[in-house]
Amino acid sequence: MATEQDPYRVLGLSSAASQSEIASAYRRLLREHHPDTRPCDQPADPAADEQLQHILTAYALLRDPQARAAHDREATDREAARRAAAERLVAERSAERLAAERAAEPRARPGRAPRVPVPPGIRVIVVGDTPPPPRPPATGLWIGPVRRHR
Repeated sequence: MATEQDPYRVLGLSSAASQSEIASAYRRLLREHHPDTRPCDQPADPAADEQLQHILTAYALLRDPQARAAHDREATDREAARRAAAERLVAERSAERLAAERAAEPRARPGRAPRVPVPPGIRVIVVGDTPPPPRPPATGLWIGPVRRHR
């Protein structure tokens, strides 16, 4: 149907076109697609007739300032609804992706800090408020209490 297409696109115009630009585009397209300008020896072309119907419907809509304003408002509302739906879809997909990532992570025991993997061959001794051991570990890695400067 002709009403399903964007009238600006049918006439080859932007939505900021003036009334004179709309009229001149309509006249130009009408000269190109009018049945009287087609050769007589060719049979009737249903696609050309449909294109002409689209042009006539688009011009009828855009030449009336009130109908054009109503169409522009509806187009703006449709675009806003399409953007909101797209944002909602992106949010749903990111939530699904986050849930999948969380499900793939190993769960830590309640009340304990998660274990951090330590490279093999390195033994780390963390000394808190307890006195340090008499000698450093065999690896030479020594972590003492945090000292704060005064």
